[in-house]
Amino acid sequence: MTDRYLVSFDTKHLSQETVDVLVIGTGVAGLTAALAAARGGRQTLMVNKALLEESNTSYAKGGIAAVVGGDDTFDAHVRDTLVAGDGLCDDAVVRAIIEAAPGAVNFLKSCGAKFDSNEAGEVDLGREGGHSGHRILHAGGDATGTEVTRALLAACRDTAGLRAYKNTFVLDLLTDSGACVGAVMMRHNEPHVIWARTVILASGGAGQLYRESTNPAIATADGHAMALRAGAIMRDMEMVQFHPTLLYVAGLERRLITEALRGHGAYLRNSNGERFMVGKHELAELAPRDVVSREIGRELRRTGDAAAFLDVTHLNQPELRTKFPTFMQSCDDAGIDCSKSWVPVRPGPHYMIGGVHADLDGVASIDGLLAVGEVTSTGLHGANRLASNSLLEGLVCGERAGALAASRGPNEGKHPRLVSERPMRDTRRIDVWDMINSVKGAMWRGMGVERAERGMQSLLRQLTGWQRMIREQERRFPSEWQLENMLEVAIAMTESALLRNESRGVHYRTDFPDQNPALARKHTLIKGGATTLT
Repeated sequence: MTDRYLVSFDTKHLSQETVDVLVIGTGVAGLTAALAAARGGRQTLMVNKALLEESNTSYAKGGIAAVVGGDDTFDAHVRDTLVAGDGLCDDAVVRAIIEAAPGAVNFLKSCGAKFDSNEAGEVDLGREGGHSGHRILHAGGDATGTEVTRALLAACRDTAGLRAYKNTFVLDLLTDSGACVGAVMMRHNEPHVIWARTVILASGGAGQLYRESTNPAIATADGHAMALRAGAIMRDMEMVQFHPTLLYVAGLERRLITEALRGHGAYLRNSNGERFMVGKHELAELAPRDVVSREIGRELRRTGDAAAFLDVTHLNQPELRTKFPTFMQSCDDAGIDCSKSWVPVRPGPHYMIGGVHADLDGVASIDGLLAVGEVTSTGLHGANRLASNSLLEGLVCGERAGALAASRGPNEGKHPRLVSERPMRDTRRIDVWDMINSVKGAMWRGMGVERAERGMQSLLRQLTGWQRMIREQERRFPSEWQLENMLEVAIAMTESALLRNESRGVHYRTDFPDQNPALARKHTLIKGGATTLT
């Protein structure tokens, strides 16, 4: 085995084990894939860097977009998705996933998921930004992700041939002759190798590359970095979606406020009480997320305020307690009486649209590697993810990837020899957390809601300098590997953004504020260390 990987320990004394399918990540995509693989008769192992319940899925406040209402149509959902995707969607992928949505919802119900219903006992469908009608299924009001995770984990625990390791930090994919054959990880603070016939990468997003993110602390782009180092083709890495409404109170964590609240009738106001989204877009507060995020940023610059405000004072407060318990609890924690006061909000990074180029079955450019969920670029989201399409994608593509992994057969137990090709020099000790915070701040300034060449070039110089420093340091703790992962992905994102000289979807260039029609259907690709726009 000659491909490099991020280890600086003696490869002769590694603990090792063999499975048929290794799933990295326990969000909706990973859990669904693991279930499908195990139910297909394969010995399957899931690993997660924190508790099994900890993932971006668990924090999802929105819902699942699905055509289940009598007056809705697949064509309408497809159209809304393509409009949001702004010229970069794969039409066939969009239609395939959307038409699979009712089956995905039934699958979740079979796992025990409970969705909200109205007084008539029918599924209570909400509406979110970019959707032309009511088609969003919720659970527990704004706690859909928690319920989805609970149901899927319960199903996993009842499935034979499926095991899980929590608190296990995957360092890198293992490759041999261009094929993925497993992964090396830290388990119980010791290096451990898992050999697998198929590896399913479902590691989630990259929100922690920025400050004030909606993502949990584990979302440090580890899967994107592993795939980059393994040589997988990456696509549209400049595309990161910012959520318009994070609770913004000094001293408190930045909590996501679901846009379903705006679908329920909440208003966005500036400090003067003006509904500034009216007249800026035909859907006003329900405009696509990138539009709302940019308008909030512009309003803050115009007024000099630190935050915009979400107004729910005119809404039925007991009903809000029932439908949006997480939001109301957040207000309580912040000491905000939202029946009398507006709630301060501002945008923050939310969803990584770019990632491993994969098809509907998760097939990537490396044999033996499948990728699903937020770590991928399948063509569903294009240049801007439509609200509540992400859980849907994880369910549909996760099931397909797990089924494909099961069909590939068992691990035959023949493994290459491990060779560590990356000696480290312990030449200095870096203040890792200080550098992590520096990366977050620099990414917000240079690769935030709005970008320009000058800022991105300055950012790239900073990132590459920090990368040289961290690469000279011997790894001892997961935080040090995480920092290198963050830097590697941040550089890839910035290089991709510099190539796209236009504004499209979530990628907004102040120096190129208009779309270039010639770049519709053109993607940035990272292949063999080179970044191109083709």
